[in-house]
Amino acid sequence: MTIQQLSLHGFRSIRNVQLTLGRVNVISGPNGCGKSNLYKAVRLIHEAACGRLSLALAEEGGIQNAMWAGGARLGDKRSDPKRMILSATLEDFDYEIQLGFPPPDNDEKDPSLFTLDPLVKRESLWLSGHGRRNSMRLLERVNQTAFLTNVLGERAAYPSALYAEESVFGQLSDPHLYPELSQAREILRQWRFYHEFAVWPGSPLRVPQIGIRASVLAHDGSNLASAFRTIHEVGNRALLYETLEQAFPDSMFKVLSPQGRFQLVMHREGILRPLEAAELSDGTLRFLCLAVAMLSPRPPAFMALNEPENSLHPDLLPALAQLIAEASRYSQLWVTSHSPLLAGLIGEHCVVTHYQLSQQQGETVVVEQD
Repeated sequence: MTIQQLSLHGFRSIRNVQLTLGRVNVISGPNGCGKSNLYKAVRLIHEAACGRLSLALAEEGGIQNAMWAGGARLGDKRSDPKRMILSATLEDFDYEIQLGFPPPDNDEKDPSLFTLDPLVKRESLWLSGHGRRNSMRLLERVNQTAFLTNVLGERAAYPSALYAEESVFGQLSDPHLYPELSQAREILRQWRFYHEFAVWPGSPLRVPQIGIRASVLAHDGSNLASAFRTIHEVGNRALLYETLEQAFPDSMFKVLSPQGRFQLVMHREGILRPLEAAELSDGTLRFLCLAVAMLSPRPPAFMALNEPENSLHPDLLPALAQLIAEASRYSQLWVTSHSPLLAGLIGEHCVVTHYQLSQQQGETVVVEQD
């Protein structure tokens, strides 16, 4: 189920941005323009569905650091700096969550120390295609009170008080009583995000690991060898090896498993022994992770890649572009990139929605759409 539109308001450098998405979406621009902030804002929707909203915001320095800190703009009715609004419209449903600061603590003797937690002020879910009508609303939450549409189609108050710092999705018990809400939660939970692979010396993907079948690459690539072998056995192995041959024409990759511990190695022309993962360059390992992530035997509906060209030699970009186009047959893709060349290369294989960003007076703005 694809995302049709994103509306992001009040997160870091994002004052108010609306994006209409296609099958492959490339977000490019110079350093500091807010590409990663857009990526993180979309990921917050996923983290809310997974019950990790406050943890994700803690990684941003807390709600105070994550909130838009710029001034109001004349004539903007949604310029309140005390409210963060994240909204995603998909084919079947429309979701929005509004976050704010925790209320002041009036207990002078023993005030709360949890001052960086977010406060969920409003949360809503509608069926798509009919506008945001009350008759189409499946979830209406205001602060810690929520009304949900149950299995009988009735609007009912949620029987438990909600934690103020987390989404309804992260607290939903008895999901069988709220099938449409539960289905929306599962769709958002299955989104995948790849920001940074653990390619530093001594990281898990560089050393042998106990091998278990893995149809999904971990977000940091730590199960690379297992995920690679899983594609070899139950996935599209021909496409995997064809992609790697295009990227590394003088090399061949395989997984060794001494005593059940998996190790990815590279056989390279002219070298008499296989090179272990600990010996491979950061760029080689990053490309391997990208290939395994995008050729997963269990592709997600939506996958986001943050600056996938990092550490890659320019000669690898054509193979990366073709890989992204191939993955778009099964998943909607979001790619943030420093490289306008990458967007052009992807466009040789499929239709690309390309947004170019800049920053004006501290605000992320869309300067051009192709």
